[in-house]
Amino acid sequence: MPRLDPEIVALLLPTANAALTAALEWADRGWPVFPLAPRDKLPVIPSAHPKGDPLRGKCAGQCGELGHGVNDASRDPDKIRRMFDRHPTAGIGGATTGRLVIDLDLQAGGRQVEQLPPTRTHLTGRANGNTHRIYRLGSSTLAHAVKSGHIVPGVDIKTGSGSYICLPPTRHPATGLRYSLLDDQSEHALTDQDVRAVWRAYGRPLPGEQQERKTPDAGSPSPSRDTTSSGGAFGHSEAVQVLLSPPRRGTGETNVALSKVAGFYARLFRDNREMYDHHVRQWLADVDPDYEDRDKTADSIWESERSKEGERAWAVAQSVERKLVEHEAKILFGKTLAELDPADPFDFGTLEEILARPEQAQFRVEGLVLADGFTSVVAQRKTGKTTFNLNLADSFLTGRDFLGRFPVVPVSGNVAILNYEVSGYQLGMWAESVGLDRKRLLLVNLRGRRNPLVHEQDRAALADLLRSRDVESLFIDPFSRAFYGESQQDNTQVQAFLNDLDVFARSEVGARDVILNVHAGWNGSRSRGASALEDHPDSIILLRKDGDEDDESGLRYMKALGRDVDVTEDQLHFDPESHRLSLTGLGGLAKRRKEQKSTNLGGPILTAVKEDPGANTTQIEQRLRGTGVTFQKGDVNAALQAMGEAGTIRREKGRYGAFLHYPASEALDLSATSGEGSGDDF
Repeated sequence: MPRLDPEIVALLLPTANAALTAALEWADRGWPVFPLAPRDKLPVIPSAHPKGDPLRGKCAGQCGELGHGVNDASRDPDKIRRMFDRHPTAGIGGATTGRLVIDLDLQAGGRQVEQLPPTRTHLTGRANGNTHRIYRLGSSTLAHAVKSGHIVPGVDIKTGSGSYICLPPTRHPATGLRYSLLDDQSEHALTDQDVRAVWRAYGRPLPGEQQERKTPDAGSPSPSRDTTSSGGAFGHSEAVQVLLSPPRRGTGETNVALSKVAGFYARLFRDNREMYDHHVRQWLADVDPDYEDRDKTADSIWESERSKEGERAWAVAQSVERKLVEHEAKILFGKTLAELDPADPFDFGTLEEILARPEQAQFRVEGLVLADGFTSVVAQRKTGKTTFNLNLADSFLTGRDFLGRFPVVPVSGNVAILNYEVSGYQLGMWAESVGLDRKRLLLVNLRGRRNPLVHEQDRAALADLLRSRDVESLFIDPFSRAFYGESQQDNTQVQAFLNDLDVFARSEVGARDVILNVHAGWNGSRSRGASALEDHPDSIILLRKDGDEDDESGLRYMKALGRDVDVTEDQLHFDPESHRLSLTGLGGLAKRRKEQKSTNLGGPILTAVKEDPGANTTQIEQRLRGTGVTFQKGDVNAALQAMGEAGTIRREKGRYGAFLHYPASEALDLSATSGEGSGDDF
């Protein structure tokens, strides 16, 4: 059975783990593989031995853990699945075990000599003609002696199990284009003769030999900076040497030298035959003006170089044709797939047609959750997120006003929770304490299980199950565990996940409402992660609390914003008997903290007023600072106003309009208004 090229597999199966599919194919071809970070050449799996670990730099995988770079490379399908399973967008690194790869970087001056034997060749994806020429080490003693490194500038060697290259269809870091196949012939097994020819063509000593350093004669000319160097794009270093040190007439070396010089000028003036002829004749006039085969040799070299360009153009045309075939195959595959699995029709119509449809409610929860909407519940740690969600689910099912304030249009179907965070039994006990309908709340408990949104079969089975149970509202808790991308900070990946979640919930499950729980950032004012988490939802409900993160007694607060949603922050109340939540009308956290500041300053201010009756605000502030009381600008004035309104002190306008402060005839007990101990624990 013929095997598909990994690049074609990636094009035809975009929804599958294309990286895993291609990696297994390369392993089947004899390549040990491991995953690379998307659009990078570094391993995607973090080091098993971070800084400070005594095994860092010493362990090459003996510890049994993944995270050793190229030393993770393997042909074992089970290990490959373990490495690539969570990295569907990874690149593919191929260890050059038993191989020698010549990496030609044209932008660094690399050049391809004709002594390189034909072999399997890959384009690197830089889109400038850079290639990887892949050879087998075979039985060549010289090939086995080669070490990874440079031959000449722009020509690198990758060989042995400690080196690797990027294999198709990996994307190039600089361009985003995929590494691809240029020449699909078998990998040539190098011989000692091949190695000698290639290394000599590049002017390098054979592997294991020392470079002989030649000291130029005192009278020999230094090469001009304008002359093309041996690593340049115009070819052979020997041609440059001949130009600098031409042969003497009558030595029998003219024909060989002319061939090299003519080849040099043919590549230099590839589009100008007159310039080519001029420079060849000028050089020959200085060397041997009577040389009889001048025109014959010059014509032959010109045609030979033009033929090479024609071969390259043909190779390029073939590569373009292959890519066009792949592109057409991808389009045809998409059309065929659409016929086998047709999508829902577009929701389309003129404004008049849309407005003529039967009227439907704008909100599921009036002023808070839009009908057919996407709502995010962004919550700080230990703010009672689960209790809040269960109260919301109960209102969906019963139509009971949510939080005692917001009218609800109840669902006719059922409510389901994709629970990634706690055990099914724990969530069930909490739901029972709220009094949720046992037959209409569906719990899908996914903690410790592979993510069904990633695996095609699991996803289809889950969608069928939820659709069969008439799920109308779908809760996902939390985003961080349902997300299947590489980085929760990457906007592109997060937006793609949210779009896909909408497709799953609405097109595959048939749900109308999507409620996604997201952990809040450090100050509770926004979601943790990419900004797409703020942009995608129709409405965002924010839950935060007063006090330290681990303080169970802190007061809880809620506010909401979004499309036609603007709910100012208010304090939540938790009924420990019914486990139901309600809004208190006492205002938000900022108001609470302002009142708390006034309360904390009340005692010191009352003391200052008693000690100095008739003091103005500035004088009271000076007294407080003198006793070590700390406050910010405006805090004392606000506290004095509050105490005056409460009757704790008496305020009278003085001679110049400033308020003067006196003890009240009956001072109130400040502890009665402190608000301490009124927190709701839920």
